[in-house]
Amino acid sequence: MLLSYSLLFIVSAAIIFIGFFGEVFFKRTGITESIFLILIGILFGPIFKVFPYSITNSIIPYISQLTLAMIMFELGIMLSAKSMASQGFRSTMRTIIYVFISVLLIYVIFRYTLNWNSYASLFLASIVGGETTTTIVPYVAKYIGDERLFANITIESVLNSIFLIVIFYFVLDSFLSSIPLNFSGVEGLAISAVSQISIGFLIGIISGIVWVEFMKAFGNINYVYIATIGYVLLIYSLVAELDGSSILAVLMLGIILSNSKQIFEGIGLKHEVESSNLMYIRQFQGEISFFLRTFFFFFLGLVISIKLLNYIFLYLFVLLVMLVLMSVRYLATNVTVGKEMAQYKRAIFVMMAQGLTPAVLSTLAIYYNIPNARLIVSITAFVIIITNIITVIGASSLKFDKPSQQ
Repeated sequence: MLLSYSLLFIVSAAIIFIGFFGEVFFKRTGITESIFLILIGILFGPIFKVFPYSITNSIIPYISQLTLAMIMFELGIMLSAKSMASQGFRSTMRTIIYVFISVLLIYVIFRYTLNWNSYASLFLASIVGGETTTTIVPYVAKYIGDERLFANITIESVLNSIFLIVIFYFVLDSFLSSIPLNFSGVEGLAISAVSQISIGFLIGIISGIVWVEFMKAFGNINYVYIATIGYVLLIYSLVAELDGSSILAVLMLGIILSNSKQIFEGIGLKHEVESSNLMYIRQFQGEISFFLRTFFFFFLGLVISIKLLNYIFLYLFVLLVMLVLMSVRYLATNVTVGKEMAQYKRAIFVMMAQGLTPAVLSTLAIYYNIPNARLIVSITAFVIIITNIITVIGASSLKFDKPSQQ
């Protein structure tokens, strides 16, 4: 069944307006629009069947890869050398504890307690195992008014998305290549991963240097960010064809653009993207990310199976995941928050809202026919909703954590 263009345009316009006013609503209340967009997707997809699953499933892989490329580029331009120097160590340690212990526990529980397929357990763990969204969490941190906390949480949000994407693709390579996850299989995958990372890292650095020079020469010309988008997609595709890590390549491209002054000064050169151009890139990237994020949460609702919403064990699975996430986040927060940030310990603990990264990865699970893919999507959607609610409720009390004004 083909949708008429007028209905498609009306629904698209409605989604954009929901996203826009949802953003306004979020900034006033702390309640994210992702919850509404997922629920609306469920209404238009599995309930009223305005968008049949067959149509949605055919376009999701393209939207997923585009969104993934834009996520990684945005993460790159968000990472600043100054923030990493001041808050990088503790943020990195908290991210490592939160992500890797969550992934391990979720895998063990679903594989050995609930008898899930090994790959299904790993994919679920790598999708929801410890992400904090760059869309909501840094904004809430900035609301508190302490630059250290904002930098601390932003770094964590960037790093945990990177870790989960890398873990997901590591497991995906094993699944698609039918390489068993035993010692010899993991060794082979590790060698392949090192090769992919090396290619992505090298091309990402070279492409970043090239684009810094391009911005230096053409930065004052209109539409330079449109050219940057094209360049990001070109690098992402080129590295994929070379069997390298596309996500790492565009991440490094973004990092070099964002930190060109510090990077080139370190080797005695004066090459940098002008601050006005960099601000413009970040602003325009925010617009692109808003557009993709708005539609992607809607698409996530479209692919949820209505039958699974009546499956009682779905809610048990969600509960188990949430118990793991909250327990490990409590551990990671208490272990890594130092005395200088002690007044923000509760704030850091509640900032566990998940967002676009698990949404994208869960839909890729459907595309690649991963075992229990539809169930994984449903679990992911509920985890996104619940973790956002936890952050909203927790954020309502963050005013008590603010330092006293001198």
